[in-house]
Amino acid sequence: MSEIENRLFRYFVTLAEERHFGRAALRLGISGPTLTHQIKKLESELGARLLERKGNRKVVVTDAGLRVLAGARQALRHVEEIAAVARQAARGELGRLQLGFMISVFGVESMLSWIDAFQQAHPAIEIVTDRLGPVAQIGRIGRKELDAGFTRALHKYPSGVRGFKVYSQPLALALPSKHPLARHGAISPAMLADEAFVSIAPERDLGFSGYTEAVARVGKFIPRVVKRHDDFIALLSYVALGHGIAVVPDLMKTVSFARVVYRDIAADPVPQTSIAFVYSSDPSPSAKLLIRHMQGHALRNGGRGAPPPTGSGSEEDFPKSVFPRKAS
Repeated sequence: MSEIENRLFRYFVTLAEERHFGRAALRLGISGPTLTHQIKKLESELGARLLERKGNRKVVVTDAGLRVLAGARQALRHVEEIAAVARQAARGELGRLQLGFMISVFGVESMLSWIDAFQQAHPAIEIVTDRLGPVAQIGRIGRKELDAGFTRALHKYPSGVRGFKVYSQPLALALPSKHPLARHGAISPAMLADEAFVSIAPERDLGFSGYTEAVARVGKFIPRVVKRHDDFIALLSYVALGHGIAVVPDLMKTVSFARVVYRDIAADPVPQTSIAFVYSSDPSPSAKLLIRHMQGHALRNGGRGAPPPTGSGSEEDFPKSVFPRKAS
């Protein structure tokens, strides 16, 4: 529908409602002669008489006019709806967000409530989640295949990626249920010096703090890692089979696993791990709304969150498999 057609229908609907050329012209902000000319033009285009004059200014809608009036109102409502959708999309209130999650994040009740609150505030934004490890999340955000994610906090962020802490938690130990140390309520790091460990695959190139290494530093020993995997559930299966002890985020204690028990770490302070909200440095309008939402919650996170950093790390700090060098 063209711009002139929209205007003609609007003029006709207004005149049909007012039944008076003077009042309709005043409401439309145009002159009486202009309104008369535009109505005649509409009647000419439709090939039908829509109005009959009664006196100098009063009008009556014809039978044909009444039928056109219903269609004109519907057409104008449709145009208004299209405009409203366009404005919503421009503000980010209508769209789709793809978010990455680590499995441990699903145990953070407050974090899930934040996403629920965002969804309730913006019901027209569809949220799609995908369970991904830290490396995969950072890589996909950098390649614009993912809008944002929740992952372990990085020391630095690569070009094209930003992030800030939203949650911190202590580390804990997952042990085989029949392990001699399992009889202790809490275990000091020094007691682990001679133990075998199963650990998350090394991600030092991405600036992550290794959980096992963090506990070993407190206990002043070099950990003996016998198996590694990039998935916590796989690590728990190794623990259940008696291969070693795993250092896990405290929230993993909510995961019930046969032949696995969890114990606190007896240290002051207990080694911590942080969850960060990461996102593209060139976010979509919908992503901008989520970023502002998460920033507000992170800053009120009982002192555990942190405001967004002012800068980012260098691309050189990250594996080329995640951020391949662009051809010159």
